Amino acid sequence: MRKGAIAGIVITLIILIIGGLFAYSYTHISVSLNDVKFHSIDWASFSWSTLLNLGLSSLSGDWLGAAFSLIQGVNLNLIFGLSNNGFLPVYIPDLSYDILVNGISMGKGHSDVNVTINPGQTKEIISFQNIRKSSLAPAIGSIVDANGVMKLKVKGTAYFQLLGISIPIPFESTKQISIYDEIKNKISSEIQKNKPLNTINTASKSISNVIDSIAKELFSADDLNLSLSGQTFVDSTYKVKPGSYYYIPFTLSCTATVQGGFIASAALGDNIMVYIVNDNDFRKYENGQEFSVYYQSGKVESDVFNKVLSSGKYYIIMSNTYSDFSTKTVQLQAAAACQ
Repeated sequence: MRKGAIAGIVITLIILIIGGLFAYSYTHISVSLNDVKFHSIDWASFSWSTLLNLGLSSLSGDWLGAAFSLIQGVNLNLIFGLSNNGFLPVYIPDLSYDILVNGISMGKGHSDVNVTINPGQTKEIISFQNIRKSSLAPAIGSIVDANGVMKLKVKGTAYFQLLGISIPIPFESTKQISIYDEIKNKISSEIQKNKPLNTINTASKSISNVIDSIAKELFSADDLNLSLSGQTFVDSTYKVKPGSYYYIPFTLSCTATVQGGFIASAALGDNIMVYIVNDNDFRKYENGQEFSVYYQSGKVESDVFNKVLSSGKYYIIMSNTYSDFSTKTVQLQAAAACQ
């Protein structure tokens, strides 16, 4: 009886140790989306007529949205990190997951993994993911609003085999990737390929001029890079729609030198009107009344300003109210330094 009791105790201890190792290993297995790499875009065929349509869309500031009409699918490489911080080796047969872009479901993904991960080891698995146009369509608006940024969320289950037992491990990760440059580079390339070589006749000249305007609007090499003194309070690019204005409020706690500048571009008419006004005159401007300014650019493509302003609240106004159909893209930088 004594030997039998001892044997029972030993077997129980072994079971408990194995169970403890099993439980520890199970709770120390993790899956994460380490990175997302752009692979390619499936494009529809281009012609000068599609480029002209893009040009018309650029007048309203929506060339990126129009470009998505030519995208048949987006291909990405999802890079998963699989980690085993337990004491026992685990075998991973596959991963299955739901994929969302900017919060909108794109459907399900699956990857055959078939790897064994030893204790203390981490392995990366690359899963090719094709997102078709039909799935991507509901998210296009949010991608355009985010200037080409796709925020990917994967949520699913990894299946591990530990000691011959299949164990589901849920996981959820988020990463983001921009496809703006890829779209821009593709359209730039197609503009060069489809540009008429012979511009002798009037039709060819007109097509060439329009395509040149598209290229200038979408891929202008102008870049605002000012050396400003003090604290920068604005450094961004804005879309100012026809018949409208956009304003940047800023507050000075002291008498300060306000420096800055801007560059405006558009498919038709590279100009904008910029004002600096105080809080009272901004209200007058909003109400269509006469107002005073500390700076007024006139209708220009670019300019710089350097003004001394006392403490208070001010506004930089970018006005495109005089235009009936041309959206202006404005790069604006400004900084303030107390005297």
